[in-house]
Amino acid sequence: MTLLSLVLMNTGCEEQIDPTKVPSNEGRMVEVSLNIGFADEADGYTLATKSDASSDKGTFSYELQPSVITKGDATRKPDKLYNLEIQQYDQSGNRIGGMSSAVTQAIGSTISLSLKADPNCQLVIVAWGEGNTTPRLGTNTLTAVQKLSIDTSVINSIPTDNMNKMPYVLHLEHVDVTTSTIRSREGEDVRLLLKRLATRLTLNWEYSYDGYTLNQILLESIPTNYNVVPNPDKTDKTYPSLLDQFSTIQIDPASESGKSPYSCWISANVHGTNLSATSQNFRIKANAPTGSSYASFIAVNDKDAKKKLNYRVYLGGSTSSDFNINSNTNYNYTVNFKHTGLLVNDYRVTIIDPIPASENNNYLVPTANCFMVSPGGAFCFNPYKYTVNGEPIDNTTLQSSEWCNVVNGTINTPIKSVKVLWQTKENGDIGDPVLGVVTSASDHTNIVDLDNCNNLEKARIYCRVAPNTSGGSGVIATYTGENGGGEILWSWHIWVTDYAPDARGDEDVQTPVSKRKLKFEYGSNTNLPMMDRNLGAMAGYIDFPPDDLEKSKTNGFYYQWGRKDPFIGSYSNTKISSIPYSTIKKDAPTKGLLSLFKGDGITFHPTGLVRSKPSYRVAYKDPANMYKSSNGSDYTWIDSETEEYKNAWGAGTTKGLHDPCPAG
Repeated sequence: MTLLSLVLMNTGCEEQIDPTKVPSNEGRMVEVSLNIGFADEADGYTLATKSDASSDKGTFSYELQPSVITKGDATRKPDKLYNLEIQQYDQSGNRIGGMSSAVTQAIGSTISLSLKADPNCQLVIVAWGEGNTTPRLGTNTLTAVQKLSIDTSVINSIPTDNMNKMPYVLHLEHVDVTTSTIRSREGEDVRLLLKRLATRLTLNWEYSYDGYTLNQILLESIPTNYNVVPNPDKTDKTYPSLLDQFSTIQIDPASESGKSPYSCWISANVHGTNLSATSQNFRIKANAPTGSSYASFIAVNDKDAKKKLNYRVYLGGSTSSDFNINSNTNYNYTVNFKHTGLLVNDYRVTIIDPIPASENNNYLVPTANCFMVSPGGAFCFNPYKYTVNGEPIDNTTLQSSEWCNVVNGTINTPIKSVKVLWQTKENGDIGDPVLGVVTSASDHTNIVDLDNCNNLEKARIYCRVAPNTSGGSGVIATYTGENGGGEILWSWHIWVTDYAPDARGDEDVQTPVSKRKLKFEYGSNTNLPMMDRNLGAMAGYIDFPPDDLEKSKTNGFYYQWGRKDPFIGSYSNTKISSIPYSTIKKDAPTKGLLSLFKGDGITFHPTGLVRSKPSYRVAYKDPANMYKSSNGSDYTWIDSETEEYKNAWGAGTTKGLHDPCPAG
């Protein structure tokens, strides 16, 4: 039997070996033997020298502690290599050898298989776990393998006292398959040590601030699924991709399962370090790499539930600059809240004392179906009006009998309430919600408010969006009943962006980018300039976007002809030729599509498909629903192709009432 010789580059000391030189057998199939085991878990506390990661100031402090897992638990591993699979790839990621099927193997026993002799190839070794039948590496390329993931529900069900179902993985990026043995620097045979796929997170907390009670803990920007083989960014080696799905784990400190200490499995989230975070006081959003995981501790004022304190604790290593969460590692945090006054100078704490969106908000803007507002901006508008060529006119559709039923200036079905229908986060599933977090499920007045909605001329809807975000979109909706009751009458797209096209007329403007608009010539035709981006896009461009993330930021939303309502676009690093409606989830984000969230910034807001042809009135009762005929060849969504429908987007002489664009 010929044995496998390994040259491991840039790996931990557990796997590093130094083989002797052997004759080249490149290209031949050789039979090899491997001796495989499990690596010990790492402790986040000991990953680096302890320094300013501690912040024991007697106020708001948190730090990593040595793992609380007992010695027995810390060394507990599967009793076998369950569903073991080994595959070989060249440096281009093509599969060149490996196992035809997974096997279960005793730990420490020798495994024989045929591999291709290659002085610089890759090996992926996965013990999928007891009973786990999917996924498998199979004959896929390495690129396809790096898209394989395990659902978080599978990992969450694994108890710490029985690790047989836990997947363990090892990816060796540079190995030399020759006719030699596997030897260590001391000349002894070594084992290949697989690492636990999941991270173990433990939170301990003690809250004691007079007048406030801790009532919610959120683990945010947590990767939704477990990528079996990471695919690090080629430039900065971070993973998972910002285009992957991320989730929020909600913990109720008052529940039995949410009491301190709280432990759970989470997926690795490696997005780098930042030396600007010189101490715990500087582990803040401005210094955290995009996509970093964090815990939000939210306390509510005992006398006024609107007043809250939101403490943000970024997870990561034991040095303040390290925001990485690694697999096969245990992170044990202790958080203490002992301050006696509001921490007004601590940027890790957000003091929430909301005022109505109507307060100090007199910035009246022209009414359109889409409003552009910069982060932190505020504006108001008349919901019964509509602006055409700079002049306000009556929204005759909204005022008609099926809607508000305005007769001789009297509104028989007036707007009674306004709420946030949905909003995006800054970057797909990560970042802060761009409109903000509503005060409560029934009280959205900190973001949207109304006044005088029984008066066609004086009616106002007020909106104020959250500051300190990079932008995104949301939709606000008006209702026939109080507190969002009854039916939706009309809704408006709020486009949160620093982009404001230059107001000068028929000109091409290249700089600054925030005001850029483009003028194109076609034959002898005179064309007005256009925006450099799609409606709702997070970025514009004149050159082709350089990567998948920037491409997704330029997508914006999809629209059905004749409707004002935006529908989610793709947000993915995977080529999507079509999106079968049967694959769109109703209660959770769909991979590859931009996620929408309700006013709390956490609850998923679904997009629906209705197989029918409605009227405008029916369609606008739920702006998140797309409509399509049951006849697959009929792409007209509306029940009757009226003149209003045909001219809805300005095909007539004026801007239509259903035009999805901002004023101007």
